[in-house]
Amino acid sequence: MKILFSDMDGTLIDHNLNISDKNIEMMKELKRQGHLIALCTGRNLMETRQITDYIDFPFDYLVLNNGGHILNKRYETLYEKTIEKNVGIDILNHTTSYEGMWSFFCDGYVNYGYKDGITINHGDINKTPIDIHFKEAYENVDHFQIIAFNQDDEGIDHAKICFDYIQQHYGDYVEAYFNTHYVDVVPSGCSKGTGVKQLLTLIDESIDEVYTIGDSYNDLSMIKIADFGYTFHHAHDDIKKETRYHVHYVYEVIEDMLGGKYDELAR
Repeated sequence: MKILFSDMDGTLIDHNLNISDKNIEMMKELKRQGHLIALCTGRNLMETRQITDYIDFPFDYLVLNNGGHILNKRYETLYEKTIEKNVGIDILNHTTSYEGMWSFFCDGYVNYGYKDGITINHGDINKTPIDIHFKEAYENVDHFQIIAFNQDDEGIDHAKICFDYIQQHYGDYVEAYFNTHYVDVVPSGCSKGTGVKQLLTLIDESIDEVYTIGDSYNDLSMIKIADFGYTFHHAHDDIKKETRYHVHYVYEVIEDMLGGKYDELAR
């Protein structure tokens, strides 16, 4: 049995949540032939459900929060790590102090975002303000699944300052990952690579080959540990030089998995 771990944003779907019919068709064929699919993303469950409830994704497992939360296809939790309350509060105190910085948190129950006095439900593409005091909300949670932040102008100067602050003060407690201009903060020891390893220990079936595909820096940890790690021809050179196989579409990876017309070594 083989398993495919695929990133979502920028890999399976674009910023408008579009996915090619060919990718869906080949994912379904992969499952018809008895293999497994895990969606591996920095998104939390609430954000992921906005996609999987909207798109007919064939999948068996979800590896969320950059490896911090693993679920089966029935959305039952198999594994979870969280960020300590006091650590998360201080990080959010810091990120919300910068003008023009979006800050987000999810504890598994609420999923809020904030910028310059405005609170939103994270995932609301219209960013409609809601009547929630963001600081009170994050001070009242028991823990955090994931924290994220980014500059509204897509710059990285203030985001990098916050990233360095987290590394300096909480490097033993959390992992921080840059994904273009976004930063995800997850529990210590969590990455997409550790999520892949953890899920493989939880699967009852014997897995013969592990395939992974992603397009960004936070995907490298899973790409490197796979038997066959892929990225795209259009990915950043830093990603491509760390990745053996390059494709244009996810369905090409599946064709390789199924012994299709493409020669892996020629990619």
